[in-house]
Parts: sequence; C-alpha cells; structure tokens
Amino acid sequence: MIQSRTQTPAGAPSAADMTRAQPSAIGARIRELRRARHWTLKRLSEATQIPLSTLSKVETGGISLNIEKLLKVCAALGVDVMQLVAAGDGAATARESGAVVTGRRSLTLKGQARRVETDKSVYEHHASDFLRRKLQPSVLEVKAGHTPELIRHQGEEFIYVLQGTVEFISEFYEPTVLRVGESIYIDSSMAHNLRAIGNKPARVLNIMTSPGHEAHLKRRGE
Repeated sequence: MIQSRTQTPAGAPSAADMTRAQPSAIGARIRELRRARHWTLKRLSEATQIPLSTLSKVETGGISLNIEKLLKVCAALGVDVMQLVAAGDGAATARESGAVVTGRRSLTLKGQARRVETDKSVYEHHASDFLRRKLQPSVLEVKAGHTPELIRHQGEEFIYVLQGTVEFISEFYEPTVLRVGESIYIDSSMAHNLRAIGNKPARVLNIMTSPGHEAHLKRRGE
C-alpha cells in the first residue's frame, strides 16, 4: 500500500521500486496490451495524461514509471498491476469480455508468493495468477529505519498488522500507530504510507482494490 507525494498501497513499493526490477518486461507488456486493444500510443497518452514520449520510452524499456503512473496505465487498459509485473497471456486477457466467471480460485502455498524486494520493503503478492480480480492481496514487510514518501492511487485499501508496530501516515490525519491485531481501512486516493516503528521490521496484510476492476466497472456504467 503506500508511498509518494502524488502516491500506492502502505509500505507498497514506490513507482520506481515496482518497475526497477524489470522495466523492459513491463514495457513490453504495456505495448502488448495496448496493441491488443488496437490503441495507438497517442490514445494511451490521452487516457492516462502521461506524455507520449514518456510512454514510448517505457515500452522500449528505456525508463520506468512510478507506481502512480503505472496504476493509471492499468486503469486505462482495464488490467490489474500484476498483469504487468507477472508473466501471462496479455493478449488473451485484453480480449476478455468481462463476463461473470464462477468457480475460479488461486492457491498460494507457503513460499510461493511472488516477491518484490526494494530497499524499503518486501512485497509478497498472493493470487498473482488470478487475473481480472477485484482485490490485490499482499503481505508486506516494512523495513525499519525509513520514512517513506506519501503515495495515492484510486480505490480502497485494508491494512492489518501481523507482526511488529507501524505508523500510518497520511495527508489528512495525524500519524496513527498500529500494533499486532489492529487495522485500518482507507480511501486510497488520500496520500498515505506506512513506516515501521523501532529498529525491527514489521509485517502487514495489505489488500487493495484493483484499478483494472474499477476501470471495468466504469466502462459497464456500474
């Protein structure tokens, strides 16, 4: 969940954090999904308010997007962020009609969560193979000794402390200390983030709504 002055989930990897590991792969996925919709770069630029020249460099692996802009791209293309970070059939996903599907499930056993590690946090993404999901569940380890930038993104977010103590910081409220067993539910468009209290890392369950799902509902008028 969390991070930047414009901003993603608490303790969530920053824009650069999430894309730093594989900018070329993520750029290629964006290009694949864009072309599957028969969109030009200009159309994607207009939908996201991101300069065309920036998107061109992203697609060729020249630069990375911060998390806020990455979520804008996901919302415009109607996908969730894990469809960019994790491997999968982007073209097939792009063609999905969005009809209600029942009986699906995703099982993540111990040690199987997809890990994304940065200098400030370790993100363990669960159910990463469950495409077009409504929620994005993750277990986040917030490293000690860091004061993150505030971040914001569309949707809602739930944070539950599993281990250690964290401080929830936001643009509208005084810092709130959360201990094991305590939680907070927020409107993610409010700039926010988490930091570990003390000299030990903290672990939290972070669940946020998928930007791709929200875009899909808007297209359907829900």
